[in-house]
Amino acid sequence: MIDVVVAVDVEYEATVVAAVSGLPDAQVVRRPADEAELLALVAGGTGHVVVLSRWFPGVDADVVARMRDAGGRIVGFGSDAALFERWGIVHTLAPGATAEQTGAVLRDCADSVQAPPKPAQPPRSDTPAPRSGSLTAVWGTGSSPGRSTVALVLAHLAARAAGRTTLVDADTVSSSLTPALGLLDEAPQLAALCRLVVSGAAHDTQLVAERLVEIEPGFEVVTGLSRADRWPEIRAGVLADVLDRLAARAEHVIVDVSDRIDPDDPYADPHYDRHQATRAVLDRADRVVLVASADPMGLQRLVRRLESDRAARHADHLVVVVNRVRTSAVGPDPYTRIRSVLSRFAGVEDVVLLPDDPSTIDAAVLAGRSPLEIARRSPFVTAVDDELLPRLPGIVVRRPNSRRAEVGSHTRSSRGKGAGQHRRRSRRTE
Repeated sequence: MIDVVVAVDVEYEATVVAAVSGLPDAQVVRRPADEAELLALVAGGTGHVVVLSRWFPGVDADVVARMRDAGGRIVGFGSDAALFERWGIVHTLAPGATAEQTGAVLRDCADSVQAPPKPAQPPRSDTPAPRSGSLTAVWGTGSSPGRSTVALVLAHLAARAAGRTTLVDADTVSSSLTPALGLLDEAPQLAALCRLVVSGAAHDTQLVAERLVEIEPGFEVVTGLSRADRWPEIRAGVLADVLDRLAARAEHVIVDVSDRIDPDDPYADPHYDRHQATRAVLDRADRVVLVASADPMGLQRLVRRLESDRAARHADHLVVVVNRVRTSAVGPDPYTRIRSVLSRFAGVEDVVLLPDDPSTIDAAVLAGRSPLEIARRSPFVTAVDDELLPRLPGIVVRRPNSRRAEVGSHTRSSRGKGAGQHRRRSRRTE
């Protein structure tokens, strides 16, 4: 007897239940109300086959991936064969199928062999992998060490030095890049991109491009959540797909994430996890930039963060950055003192130190612009350019000549029709 879990939208639920119940070798055992109950059933081993439609409450690519990881066998119900194929669902059942067709699909799915676990190392191939840009996560300790400002300046410099760069605001706790750049926050583009993935339309490069804000040629921004309570819209599996799509069209993708990672253990509730987005970005990143504040409490938080299992997991591609270095916070010769503290208590010898530059940062926030547009040669921008930018994977810094830099600065400061005006046009994507 084939035990079937029916997870379809209300319009077709009675029809599917009747069709399955009419089979001599199949029975309906559960009809979950939403994706949380469905995932719990699959994880608990209930049912041999799940009949799933795309309009079932809460279902998306991430839910399907979790079901498959838990060993679930899925039959896609509906006329969405292309979407089911992108979700990795092989067996499908169209509305109005006969009893014989329904039984044949259920039996074939129930008898199918599950894919083996992924190997520890990817298989080698003689054919080159598709070209993809690098991804850098800008992470940090608590208490606002200037993580978003570092991400913004780093992305802007990368765009000018090494080609198209996309800056993503994936902070699900306190998104700040949107107001910092003077952009409208009524239509968060990160949520819109996640919806594209869920709907199966993310393969359309034009639709993806329409959900990006161009700050200047080669520098694009994906705005973050307008409200922290919208975090359920950013699922880990869907976000990973979004990042892959962005990396396929840009040389570099730089992602600003929250400092929060908890819970970071295998026993966490997978259905109500606010900080899954941060961990998804860190797991996908080629380089992790860990930002801390240059004061006694900030350095203490940094030492504790470096002792965590999460930091140890990324140790081979971790860049430690101490921001807002100033004499008033740590005493005379702050650079030497900070290096000594990190060497003694955390064993960190290689650290990037960025000076405190409140006048430039304040002026940039007040104007709603990147600090590069306010003061290209400011101490903070220069330090990021010289010390942090070269640590990004694949960066080959190309310095513009002084004449081009001067002309570019003049162009960006113009308030006429150009990138500055274009970026502030609202794109409604909801």
